[in-house]
Amino acid sequence: MATPDIIERVELIRNKINELMLRFLEIDFDGELEWHREDASQNNVAIGVDSSYTSRIFKFAYLYLVRGVAIPYSSSTDLRSCLVSDSDGDVHFLAVPGVDAEKGFRSPSPPIRELKKILSHKSKDIEIELGYKAYLCVNDFVDEEDIIILMDGSGRGFLPYRFKKEDESSLQEFYMPLKESWRRRISIIKELSRENNLIFISKTQTRTYYNQKLMPYVSHEDKKINILVPDVILIDEYFRRKDVFKEGVREPGFSDPVVYNVREKILEDEDIKHVTIFYAVFRRGGGMYQISLVGDYANKTDLLREIFRKIMFWSPGGYPEPLREAHHMAKISYKDFQKLLYIYGINLETGREVLEL
Repeated sequence: MATPDIIERVELIRNKINELMLRFLEIDFDGELEWHREDASQNNVAIGVDSSYTSRIFKFAYLYLVRGVAIPYSSSTDLRSCLVSDSDGDVHFLAVPGVDAEKGFRSPSPPIRELKKILSHKSKDIEIELGYKAYLCVNDFVDEEDIIILMDGSGRGFLPYRFKKEDESSLQEFYMPLKESWRRRISIIKELSRENNLIFISKTQTRTYYNQKLMPYVSHEDKKINILVPDVILIDEYFRRKDVFKEGVREPGFSDPVVYNVREKILEDEDIKHVTIFYAVFRRGGGMYQISLVGDYANKTDLLREIFRKIMFWSPGGYPEPLREAHHMAKISYKDFQKLLYIYGINLETGREVLEL
């Protein structure tokens, strides 16, 4: 309910946002960037991949479900047989030793914060595995150079192994399967990246990769003060001033890329050293999305243009339709999750029952 104090707080937030946006107008740039205008598209077969998960914390257990899908799209070939989906789910009893038939009692589950990391880890495993299965199926009908696999998220987000310290903990046995599944994930990413089939598309970006390229600063008392600005705001403001985005309206095309150097030794050992990142707009006035590829493509504008055109073919509304459909098909609503628990008689106590009457 919007009480007066809530309305006052929202007004303060609005004023703070407006003040911040005005400050962005004071930014100057020491660097340069090119926007490659492009409105052509190239026919291809696209596989949209996404997953969804939901979970619930009970008084002594953490229960979750994950669902992923990979949906092939073709303008000429019937590929419905190549649609694949999978799911995962489990319950972890908190601070209670697990029971193993052969070994007896073993270590309890990790704390909740770690279980949430594990859930994210498993969803990425499922997505990569499903994308690979769909790719192998589609490749029976279509040449591999005509296939792109569109993953929801950033390339960097799919690469790290996030349980390094736990390898040496008392929970090592619990984490070992995660490391094995991660190695499997990385091997698939490497294989699919060799022919540039694997493309990561991120809708939400807070990164500042382009600060090193554009070198933004503000002037204060005749001094340049370097600042960090999120990429999308930085790129928007730069090309608005260059009159590339006339009156602030984005034009279809893509930016010069930047290459992120992977520093994690565990990834270097797997021969993954670079991730190429660029931003793209697929419709005039549309959203700007981060595109990332595993590998170094800093000086391969023609290849990036080809990739852009392939994504453009499936983005009449400004966002790839295969990813949009995969998102909706994979989605597990919390309400549906609760219904399933009720139907199957899973009546664990949360403590919130009194609030749900």
